[in-house]
Amino acid sequence: MKIHRKIMVLMGILLIAIVSIAEVNGEKKEQLNKVLSDISFSLETTHYKDLDIDDEFSKNVLKNYLDILDYNHQYFTCAEVDEIYKKWGTQLDDDFLKGNSKAAFEIYDIYKDAVERVVEYQTKLLKNPEDLDFTKDEKLIYDREDEPYFLTEKEYKNHWKKMLKSSILSLEEYEELTYEESILRVKSRVATRKKLLDKKTTDDIYSYFVNAFLKEYDPHTTYLSAKEITDFNISMKLQLSGIGAVLTGEKGLIKVVKVMPNGPAAKGKELQPEDKIIAVATDGKVFEDIMDWPLADAVNLIRGKEGTIVKLRVIPSGSKTAKEYTFVRENVKLEDRGARYFIKEAKSKENTYKIGVINLPSFYMDFDAYSKGDKNYKSTTRDVKEIIEKLNKEKVDGLIIDLRNNGGGSLSEVNNLMGLFIPYGPVVQVKEAGRVSYLGDSDMTTHFDKPVIVMVNRLSASASEIFAAAMQDYRRGIIVGTPTFGKGTVQTIKALDLGELKYTNGKFYRIDGGSTQHKGVTPDILFPPTYDSAEIGESSLDNPLPWDEVDSLINGDESKNNDVLKEYLVKKHMERAANNPDFIYNTKRYAIVEEITKDKEISLNRTAREMETKELEDKWLAITNEKMKAKNETELKDYKALEEYNKERAKKDELELLKKDGEIIETVKILADEIAVGRKK
Repeated sequence: MKIHRKIMVLMGILLIAIVSIAEVNGEKKEQLNKVLSDISFSLETTHYKDLDIDDEFSKNVLKNYLDILDYNHQYFTCAEVDEIYKKWGTQLDDDFLKGNSKAAFEIYDIYKDAVERVVEYQTKLLKNPEDLDFTKDEKLIYDREDEPYFLTEKEYKNHWKKMLKSSILSLEEYEELTYEESILRVKSRVATRKKLLDKKTTDDIYSYFVNAFLKEYDPHTTYLSAKEITDFNISMKLQLSGIGAVLTGEKGLIKVVKVMPNGPAAKGKELQPEDKIIAVATDGKVFEDIMDWPLADAVNLIRGKEGTIVKLRVIPSGSKTAKEYTFVRENVKLEDRGARYFIKEAKSKENTYKIGVINLPSFYMDFDAYSKGDKNYKSTTRDVKEIIEKLNKEKVDGLIIDLRNNGGGSLSEVNNLMGLFIPYGPVVQVKEAGRVSYLGDSDMTTHFDKPVIVMVNRLSASASEIFAAAMQDYRRGIIVGTPTFGKGTVQTIKALDLGELKYTNGKFYRIDGGSTQHKGVTPDILFPPTYDSAEIGESSLDNPLPWDEVDSLINGDESKNNDVLKEYLVKKHMERAANNPDFIYNTKRYAIVEEITKDKEISLNRTAREMETKELEDKWLAITNEKMKAKNETELKDYKALEEYNKERAKKDELELLKKDGEIIETVKILADEIAVGRKK
């Protein structure tokens, strides 16, 4: 069914009136079909990626839709999926261009029947809970994303019986409930699953379906319904009511994407990216399970009146055991948390050097104040410039800019900030509609001309990557840390009759011509990884746009790398890193997280499960005590003491913790080495 795309897009607009969707009333179906046709036309004519809308596209979209509905391959049977592919496998490409969303509702009805079948079966099992045996040596494959759909009724029922047993054991473990109390809670959870299913609206189902198409373009091209737009606008305002965390729905779980600076979550220092929220006590007392909940509903539980308490039950990244975190909701003003700094001293070759350290949480700018002509508007560049003036008065010998966990922000602020460190020149290239342009600095003024090091990690994304790349390409700064996120695409928003389309229409490129997309920025000096690149980063997402390059804007002299200096700095760093307690801890911590991530099974034997939990807690205690012993700190007697230690540490001021941060201490030493030998131009 491969067809000529542009012609069919235009024909699709004319065919809208004759499309039939039995499940939706006439006026609504016409709206839905028109929006789908508008989306296909927009993407075919303006998206950065040129896709073939053919049978292969259709099959991929269908797989995306089935995965959105049944991410864990546990509701649909193999026979149902085969029938769905037989009917729709080579049809969705035509439907996309014509604006036909009939498949969305027909397939969803099959899914709804499948979920109700599970609810009915588990409800039946719960009538005789004494028949559930927790002494068997059996395991549940809880991550079935790569597993086949069930072939037989026996396979199907065996899995859902195990799921029931796992839920009961989890409640006993996490909440210390009795068996009887756990049974009651699971009954409530099963009933809630049915209620959530019944709450789904036409717009919800339509949004799932449309986004199944958009996933074939790239991870950042999405459709937002009117309700989703409202939630998005709330999250983008300078004031957030809640805990100050960006969340996403993934595989039936609510995952933490980012902890916003200065919010309750950031102050607590417990909640981290990749943590999974499984239950919420919106009143701070009674927990409600949010497994398989829509993101908007889960977020609404977490949000609330300023000053009230909310509790979260969270499975931290690298753990199978849930923890409870308590937060006092606040109105989080993002502009309140800007650049902060301190000064550290370091010795190298018998000299003592003063090093300034600037922690930059994002590339922020108060656009409202700026547009109103407020001369004191808050921005990254203004704040950093003011700090640099103070550091120059202190006669620092070098500067560290900490961009770890900096998820990006204003592109103009990247350009302006770069201008503080170079006299003039391009900062970033942008390719849109086949044309390449660049943004650059032209004020001919340099505000800091001493050695600079930029710190990055896997959560340094977008604007952070552009700044780090420009500093690296100009040889203006050494980059240390771990490879960055790799988000190098440009998105624009198109208003639709029902909602909005956010789509990718451009790419960012370094001044050396290489894209920051997919690859990110590779540091000159690598630190041990702290986040799993298979789980976090552009390369971990579905269908990311590839890396490519455009012409370089760097002349011959600027492109020469100071290999001798870098080799020397790497050699000195590696000598220290081999005995650095923090680096050794990070390496072992990462190994534990990686091991847990790869393990897709969990025991359903009550005794074995308790032993597994104890073994994992012992591992965390062992590597923590190893680090504390190496740093001449008091070792912890047990895992409970470790939890108390982490809670007390979380109460400390972030800037004070940064002063003792192992990676910053090592970066200060690297910069001292560079200052001691002098940069070779």
